Amino acid sequence: MTAVSLCELLSTAGPAEREVAWSRQGHQTRASFLGRVAALAGQIADPPKGRWLLDVGDAFDFAVGLFGAARAGGRVVVPANRQEGTLHALLQSCDGALADADSHATHGAERLIQLPELHPEPAPPAHLDPRSPVLSLFTSGTTGTAKEIPKNLAQLYEVLALEHALSAGLPADTRVLASAPHQHLYGMLFRVLWPLAAGRPFHAATFLHPEELLPALAGGHCVLVATPALLRRLAGRPEVPRLRGQLLRVFSSGGPLDADTAAALATDLGQPPIEILGSTETGGVALRQQEEAQKGGSTPWRPLPGVEVQREEGSGRLLVTSPFVSVGTPAGQCLRFAMGDRMEPLAHGNFVLLGRSDRVVKVGERRLSLPEMESRLREHAYVEEAALLLLDHDASQRVAAVVVPSAAGAESLARQDRRSVTRTLAEHLAPWWDRVLLPRSWRFLAELPSDERGKVPQAALRRLFERSGERPRTPWLLGEQRSTGKLVRQLAVPRDLAQLEGHYEGFPVVPGVVQLGWAMQAAVALLGHAPAPQRIDALKFPALLRPGDRVQLELCLEPGDTRLRFRLTELAKPSRVFSSGRCQLEPAA
Repeated sequence: MTAVSLCELLSTAGPAEREVAWSRQGHQTRASFLGRVAALAGQIADPPKGRWLLDVGDAFDFAVGLFGAARAGGRVVVPANRQEGTLHALLQSCDGALADADSHATHGAERLIQLPELHPEPAPPAHLDPRSPVLSLFTSGTTGTAKEIPKNLAQLYEVLALEHALSAGLPADTRVLASAPHQHLYGMLFRVLWPLAAGRPFHAATFLHPEELLPALAGGHCVLVATPALLRRLAGRPEVPRLRGQLLRVFSSGGPLDADTAAALATDLGQPPIEILGSTETGGVALRQQEEAQKGGSTPWRPLPGVEVQREEGSGRLLVTSPFVSVGTPAGQCLRFAMGDRMEPLAHGNFVLLGRSDRVVKVGERRLSLPEMESRLREHAYVEEAALLLLDHDASQRVAAVVVPSAAGAESLARQDRRSVTRTLAEHLAPWWDRVLLPRSWRFLAELPSDERGKVPQAALRRLFERSGERPRTPWLLGEQRSTGKLVRQLAVPRDLAQLEGHYEGFPVVPGVVQLGWAMQAAVALLGHAPAPQRIDALKFPALLRPGDRVQLELCLEPGDTRLRFRLTELAKPSRVFSSGRCQLEPAA
């Protein structure tokens, strides 16, 4: 099928039985899509051109809501998340809500429309105005308050550019699956609007865990619309190489994809992920695949068709001019917007990124690029990932660091106190920055907090420092191996583990309930969801687990079984068992 513009989706004829989307509940055809759109437009009768909060968890329902409101002449307001507070605040500026049964908006909307089932009448053709605003999105708010960004259909025509740039070699039966949420522009474009325009079926569910995603990817040609967080969890899994030849494209957006993850997936699948650079204001800007690094290890970006990029004088920021920009200054027939990324132009219109301009801060009258310091931290053998922020400190501001330790860093944290490790990391930074700029507060986590887009919210980082001297509550991860039905983790017990308090003075030990909690946390990674235990059998604690111990946690769940077995042993001496047991899980529905 030839790709059509979004305005043509409701007016262009096509096979009624053609599959549009599918989910665990079944398949949706073009006829069911058009019928439900027309039925919803009929329900939105007064006021027909109102603002409608659209809050649904299913990507197919989202498409119905978007085009149903557009057909009625209205606009949908798409919340950045589905939290109750967010929805109630947005409802104050909306005429009503289009929601599913799980939406918090069902409790606060004066006018509520739940999306209709298949309409029995054939849907008459509809013609949409490409200049009419059809939705409002919100920026991520990672560096400030989220802002509302309007979009019309013409600004979403970049789906045609995506088809031109990215569809070569995709068979007609290619399916689209995603971990990126449809509530944000990247997910909306790549997993909903592009498949609709190109005639490819998409899965209506959002896959947040590899354990749920991998079975859905098997069995045919597909592409994956992912976030860096999910791709990091996929890299190195034994199931991924078996998808070569089936998983034809992997897309990534929402944050930087590290070179190790890109290389691992390239080895397993035959090509690295296609990274997409963009923003809510600009839409898609450029793409790259990390293959041959240039400019000191940075792979250049190539603008998407129809997009022009320049370097802003003075600030060095990335200036984007394209038909897809929805806010900014006029530039001919388009708008121009300055992104927060600094760039350096290269030949043939390509460019490299030099870090965020909006994360250059002043501390003690000295300027500091937080991305540059994060990059230096990641160079140390103790550091897997790092994020920096500014905190108020005695009427001034100081730098704070959140670090995900590497295996070497985790071992050091287990062997010695945290102060020694932070001193080592500060000394690593000292040759490049004045002492006043070095981090004053540190937190060590198993992974950085992230939102639905895979970005690290400043508010989540800030909450980590609200309690002074917060101690770790989980063990340090030294390594992990996975296979079908089995997860093995090597762990180190922090010497300042929070749960050691009170167990016991002068001779601290890790409580048995804490060890059981570690097993249940690991079970989430094995199962792809939180376990639903009915009872725990044969629970034993033969040896005392002490701070600084290095251990191995093994979980097993045989296919078709509902008994999750776990065992925690000494890493250097597997015969020494700290805890073991069986957890009887509720059978799958």
